[in-house]
Amino acid sequence: MTLWFLARAAGFMALIGATAAVSLGALSSGSSPETRLRRRESRLLLQLAHRSAAVVTLALLALHGVLLVLDSHVAITVSGALVAFTAGYRGWAVGLGTLAVYCFAVVALTGAVRGRLASSPSAARWWRPVHALAYLAWPLAMAHGVFSGTDTGTGWAWLLYGGSLLTVLGAVWARLSAEEEHAAGPLAATRHSHRLAGRPS
Repeated sequence: MTLWFLARAAGFMALIGATAAVSLGALSSGSSPETRLRRRESRLLLQLAHRSAAVVTLALLALHGVLLVLDSHVAITVSGALVAFTAGYRGWAVGLGTLAVYCFAVVALTGAVRGRLASSPSAARWWRPVHALAYLAWPLAMAHGVFSGTDTGTGWAWLLYGGSLLTVLGAVWARLSAEEEHAAGPLAATRHSHRLAGRPS
């Protein structure tokens, strides 16, 4: 049972890491270019924390999967862990976790090669939508935990799930608000200049 407890702990820690990585990623890229220039140092720190959280999350996900395969408490084989929806234990729920891991791996890979892709306009265009797979991977990971975890019925687990959900939603809202403000800025300035131009001198 020791491996089973460790596997569950690694899974919860991976969810916390993924929540931190997604939230920090949203916050570090949600401001306007002018704001980013003024806050360059803090933005660099946010990106460093984002990448560190992503690396820790991937390591915890790998540990979570390995421990589940090694443990005899549940029927999860190597193929069941790697091929989505084929596990003998809560196959569809475990499959969601498998898909989440693959999405996070793709996101991490694109993040690692971003600097090399920046010189290519076509690569830069597809980089952002591919990296945005994190916003799909995170709810998949959450659903995996809720539907496959044996701790889902406990109060502390729901506090963790609820806190993670509020954290990600808050970060995404902050990013969207910043982008909306940036998009409205030039438009508002243009309208203001037009109004001034239309006034009689």
